[in-house]
Amino acid sequence: MRTRSSAPLCLLAPVFAGCGLFGPEYLEIREVTVGPTLARCQGAGPQSCMVVDGEFFYDGIEGFTWEAGYDYRLRIGKHDPWGGKEPPQDAGRYAYRLLELLKKTPATSTPATLALAPSRVTCVHGDDFCLVVDGGLYDDMITSFEFEAGDHYILDADRYRDGRYVLSEVSSRTRAAGVEEEITIDRHRVPCGDGHPGYCKVVNGAPFRGEIVGFHPRHEDSYRLRVERFDMFPEGVTGAPHVPAWGYRWLETLERNPGS
Repeated sequence: MRTRSSAPLCLLAPVFAGCGLFGPEYLEIREVTVGPTLARCQGAGPQSCMVVDGEFFYDGIEGFTWEAGYDYRLRIGKHDPWGGKEPPQDAGRYAYRLLELLKKTPATSTPATLALAPSRVTCVHGDDFCLVVDGGLYDDMITSFEFEAGDHYILDADRYRDGRYVLSEVSSRTRAAGVEEEITIDRHRVPCGDGHPGYCKVVNGAPFRGEIVGFHPRHEDSYRLRVERFDMFPEGVTGAPHVPAWGYRWLETLERNPGS
């Protein structure tokens, strides 16, 4: 049984799609499939996107409330909310509106238990940091989960056919603890040099793919820091070769040398 929206008739029937009297003039009306997870995507900055017809969808759909774990079939209308004028900076050229919710069904998934390292690592497919999940880089997001660096996590999640996850429950969360030490960070970044793409900070004279929790350097400056060094993995567990075995938590900036 179809569930219809409460939009005016002009928005529901394609034959009335061009009537500006009751609603926007639609440039296109089409049916789309929306997936059960969100995806990490890059717009003006890192963001989350719905997956529409198998591709990242950078816009919202007015009148549509997305819920994790469901497959959707929608009829949507595309229109120009700016009346032909130039849109504001960082705004989309077009907007989309739900015309009809055709179908909503629970998506098939399998349960999974995920172990997350306490700090992220430079991705190999982009100039950003990735989560470390079960010892390897995870170049995406986990829907409904907000990662805070510095803690070990065990998550119960559902895995969907697209390989992405939706959080069910945070099973455990413990602070990563270690020993204090001093480190140096050179100005600029260099190729990580571990056989994978990416640019790394130079820590104690060597490329370091991990982040330093709580520290936000200027790439033009060099530093000497007091940090807490912690293990990325429980004893007896190792990660992928390009994932550091340890991470750092910033405690104090002892020295900063601005670049020229």
